Amino acid sequence: MIKKYIFGIDLGGTAIKFGFFDEKCRLLKKWSIATDKTNNGENILHDISKETEKCISEYKIKTENIVGTGISVPGPVDDTGLVRGCVNIGWGYKKAGEELEKLTGIKTFVLNDANAAGMGEVINGCGGKYKRAVMITIGTGIGSAVIENGNIVSGSRGNAGEIGHFKMSTPDGSKFLDMEYFASAVGIVRFVNEKRKEYPTSPINKIKNIEVRDIANFAKEGDELSLLAFDMAGKYIGLCLSYIAGTVDPEIFIIGGGVSLAGEIIIEPIKKYFSQYAFNTEKEIPFAAASLGNDAGIYGAAEFVTANIKEEQL
Repeated sequence: MIKKYIFGIDLGGTAIKFGFFDEKCRLLKKWSIATDKTNNGENILHDISKETEKCISEYKIKTENIVGTGISVPGPVDDTGLVRGCVNIGWGYKKAGEELEKLTGIKTFVLNDANAAGMGEVINGCGGKYKRAVMITIGTGIGSAVIENGNIVSGSRGNAGEIGHFKMSTPDGSKFLDMEYFASAVGIVRFVNEKRKEYPTSPINKIKNIEVRDIANFAKEGDELSLLAFDMAGKYIGLCLSYIAGTVDPEIFIIGGGVSLAGEIIIEPIKKYFSQYAFNTEKEIPFAAASLGNDAGIYGAAEFVTANIKEEQL
């Protein structure tokens, strides 16, 4: 019997994560490359194609052995597979699946990144035992997925869960900006860079080009500025999730994405402010870290392939 394989790819604003799976969605290999966002991300699909070709060559298999490629993108995707803009990588409307399929010769399916992470957690992680859950992904951007009876609620235009673009007020109330501006990895880094002069003894000042993982490590060591940055992010996300709770009333919130790897440093402030802003019994909704960590997206992208292949065979 000829073995079959699947690529699960998670396209983010900072990195492109790859997963190579067998046909039962068991992970065989994973790796990542930097996202090339130059010229509005025109090289991204070519980079992905090159990486899949390398993997096929490494495993000494043929393209025909690949059942399909699933790719999650940081933006809304409609039912036809049309990507309706990805701000964080410079894409406008784009038929990314068709373009990648032409480059690789492999059937390709596209979905939103938070939806992919949600699907990964539902099937392979901690979300499977809940009838209604909300997955939040915090990385270069912020997204969410509403999971209802094991299915992703994507909305009529693919925009369901785009919470990163909810408008939030600046502390002084002078303007409203996307929540991503304040609470994403980029927002956390921006915050400490704006505030570092006010904290001359902070170890942050020893690093010129600081990254969110550095801030998380300093926060765990008790650095005041780093803790303040995560508290600020948690406040905006907690407020946002209080709105989601009043609309969806999930059994659980699952926190994923690269920033979630900071663990309780980010989850505790979210819980604190959620409890402060949420209405009545909504305060009881529990929180959990994604059990698949930052791999939820590649698992979900691979599972999306199997779901679509099965549907086509019906």
